[in-house]
Amino acid sequence: MSIFLSSGEASGDHYTANMARALRRAGYAGDLWGMGSGESRAAGVCCDWDGEQLQIMGLTEIFSSVPVILKLMRSVVDRIMEKKPRAVIVADSPDYHLRLLWKLRRRGYRGRVFYISPPTVWAWRSWRTEELKRNVDECLPLFGFEHEFLLTRGCKSYWVGHPFVEEFADEKKYALSGTLADKENIVAFMPGSRRSEVNALLPIMERAALALEQRGWLPVFSVAPGLNRNAKEKMLERLQKKDFAYYDGAGRELLRSSVCSVAASGTITVEALLLHRYQVVAYKLNPISALVARLAVRTKYYSMTNILADSPVFPELLQERATAQNITASVLEWLEGDAGFRTAVCEKMCEARQKLGRSGAYDFWASRVMKEASC
Repeated sequence: MSIFLSSGEASGDHYTANMARALRRAGYAGDLWGMGSGESRAAGVCCDWDGEQLQIMGLTEIFSSVPVILKLMRSVVDRIMEKKPRAVIVADSPDYHLRLLWKLRRRGYRGRVFYISPPTVWAWRSWRTEELKRNVDECLPLFGFEHEFLLTRGCKSYWVGHPFVEEFADEKKYALSGTLADKENIVAFMPGSRRSEVNALLPIMERAALALEQRGWLPVFSVAPGLNRNAKEKMLERLQKKDFAYYDGAGRELLRSSVCSVAASGTITVEALLLHRYQVVAYKLNPISALVARLAVRTKYYSMTNILADSPVFPELLQERATAQNITASVLEWLEGDAGFRTAVCEKMCEARQKLGRSGAYDFWASRVMKEASC
């Protein structure tokens, strides 16, 4: 008897790793295997495939990677059908995982399927709810509003809270180590955990960092642990050549020790919210992907903190607005601007945090799998 877990993005790898630990706490003693990266391996998941292969972003990147992804998918489907795990658990990466689950069901897989952090059907491509209803037994979303959306569309969804509520209950454990530990003027620059994000944002962030450095602030760049090894080496070489300070530990450790941050939109915006840290969100897609996003995405805001607050709590500098000048101005508005502005933002952040639910998501997820898969 075994359970298959699959993740590609760094965030998905984090969720499946913690799901694996929760399953062990719940008494599951069978094999845990599948696709993942560093965190999943550290949690005891036997990763037959490296999840880094799915770290792509944007339509053009996906199209260029299709042959490799299809070959990977065939291999995964064949192995699942051979080993017949009691349950299949996937996280994030919807363009890959929805197709994978469709193929599994078409091949006759009858085990239970669970989707952690399912597709953002509330924001765009809502027709994917039909795929979730057909091929997924239970959705395990991160946010209460998406749980409610899934239920209204006929999907089976279960939610108690965002898993980070538990992880950030004691933020003191995210202490920065090394020579940066005692610095009190750090502005964290976090260009992302995907190579495409780093390539697009790092040059812009470097120019903003220089401007802030001239005003007495200490810019420190986060080198994401989940970044592709080759991309990480190139990023480190570039930062060292330009004499920028950097931190290659957990991003949340750097975030907690900062006075504010500049980051690619994504999971990091929720971490900033839970750590009470102001964040300037910057993001750039290639022109084709950006055009599709503008036409298809139906949300007022892009970052999750702003979506939860229904207010522009964190500045969103997207596409042509993602410039060094705009980043610098937004950071300085927080650091050197009006105290009333900071007070109003903190109140909005507090309201948004209340919408993240209660602690215990990982154990709740594991209990659903243990019950429904009869493990």
